[in-house]
Amino acid sequence: MIGAGNKNRLDFLKSSQISSFEELFRIHYHRMKKYALYFLKNEEEANDLIQDVFMQYWSRREQLDKQKDETAYLFRILKNKCLNSLKRKVVEGRYSQRQSFLETERLYHISFDQEIDFMSLEDQLSLELTSIINGMPDKCGQAFRMKWIEGKKIKDIALIMNISTTMVDKHLTRGMEIARQKIRPDSLLLLYF
Repeated sequence: MIGAGNKNRLDFLKSSQISSFEELFRIHYHRMKKYALYFLKNEEEANDLIQDVFMQYWSRREQLDKQKDETAYLFRILKNKCLNSLKRKVVEGRYSQRQSFLETERLYHISFDQEIDFMSLEDQLSLELTSIINGMPDKCGQAFRMKWIEGKKIKDIALIMNISTTMVDKHLTRGMEIARQKIRPDSLLLLYF
């Protein structure tokens, strides 16, 4: 149940009372900081996200509902911001790792002695996968290509091929068995990146 203090504070906030907002900040800041640090392990980033949360809360004060718990609302916003920050870091890390891998590959293949056409490891893998898929039975190869090369969902593949999702799964399983048997071990390392 929401206390009378929360309702009064929300009324003051809606009328742009800075003192109510400062009180809200003082009440929740330390707990929110501990909560953010649990996710982020970085004090500066935690402080930035808490500031964002309070800015968002202030900008939306007119739409807030008196019946809702302000603490739960603030912590939900903070949790979402922390999780989004962690997701962004994972994506940035993968991108950085991928760029580093491609640059290393490019430097490895530079030849000062002769003019040769450069074929990246990614292109080599793509060529090998195309060859393997072309060697699969027609429906199996078609399903495998749509799933793993084009990124389609199983339901979409079933609709396109006019077969059941169970049959798509069987084709994909068979395709994976064939791919595992035929792909070169050094190409498997590339799939990791």
